[in-house]
Amino acid sequence: MNNVLIPPEVSVYIGVLVQWGFLMAFLYSLTTSINNPTKQAVWLSLVMAISYCFSFFIDIYDITYIELFCYDVATLFFIFFLRYYLPEKRMSTYLLFGLSINSLLFLAMHIDVFVRGNYTPWWFWSLYTVVINMMDIIMVSIFFVKKDFLMLVHATDKLVNGVMRLKQSG
Repeated sequence: MNNVLIPPEVSVYIGVLVQWGFLMAFLYSLTTSINNPTKQAVWLSLVMAISYCFSFFIDIYDITYIELFCYDVATLFFIFFLRYYLPEKRMSTYLLFGLSINSLLFLAMHIDVFVRGNYTPWWFWSLYTVVINMMDIIMVSIFFVKKDFLMLVHATDKLVNGVMRLKQSG
């Protein structure tokens, strides 16, 4: 498994880098919003920093994919809750997208390894490794870039408007 996936020793460092990224995103959001009445980025980055900092207490060698799935689903619920009260759309859309992809990949890996009993590396394991890390980078970067760089908000708005038009005409 070590020849396909990132070894646990390396994934610890990647995890620490992502945790540091969310902590820096929180501090950056906090300092840029001191004289600004909108605090949406502060709250969203705080939720992400707390969520990812909980992994300090997780032993990387004993964690299961289903536990990682549960952590991401819990964080998704907090983001949905905050989205209801905060009018910010761009950052929460990117966070919901990244956490949804991560949680689906964790669930798929759980099914592959623990339910199906597959311990032979295949292309999905490599996809999992790349996409999980990409989603983490995207979620961290939205706090600094503050632009719809993947056009997720644009696509979501088009999809919602299309569904609403279908509903009204049907």
